[in-house]
Amino acid sequence: MRNQRILSGVALAVQLGLAAFIAFGPAVPAHAAGVAKYNKGGELVRPQGYREWIYMGAPLTPNDMNNGKAAFPEFHNVYIDPASYAHWKRTGTFRNGTVIMKELVSVGSKQTASGNGYFMGDYIGLEAMVKDARRFGDQPGNWGFFRFTDEKNYDFEAMKTHARANPAANCASCHQASAKQDMVFIQHYPVLRASKP
Repeated sequence: MRNQRILSGVALAVQLGLAAFIAFGPAVPAHAAGVAKYNKGGELVRPQGYREWIYMGAPLTPNDMNNGKAAFPEFHNVYIDPASYAHWKRTGTFRNGTVIMKELVSVGSKQTASGNGYFMGDYIGLEAMVKDARRFGDQPGNWGFFRFTDEKNYDFEAMKTHARANPAANCASCHQASAKQDMVFIQHYPVLRASKP
């Protein structure tokens, strides 16, 4: 009888765990939650471990398809923190606290064994956007934009450990004008489109 009660208790725990998994998705480790942290000066501390977050995609606008003058002639490896991705999958919205990281990677070779194309070179920059209604309540969509590397002279090895929010005009205007949803270019990220409820 005692063993039956134990087994019943285990079965109930498994059922509750399964129900929670279905309702809320897999548990997100605390270290991977991607919650933005700031120093005493209000600067965003560079998130660690973002390459273990959800990979959204890698847009590229190369120079040789833009008359040699592309605004962003590098790959953009883009990641979203796991907790915000789980929220996105449930609601189709970006929660307050969402952190999106963007690695800039140069175009390397244009030829490989499989043929001609655009292939990644070296890391050259790191940027972030954070949705925070308290800190950026006066900014479009409540998003703040940050750059951890110098805009003109990229040096990935010498990137800053913290960054002050850029003026909204530097980044937000383009996102506001062209991003498909809430300042995010979801039209370029099939991972987000496919997982939107």
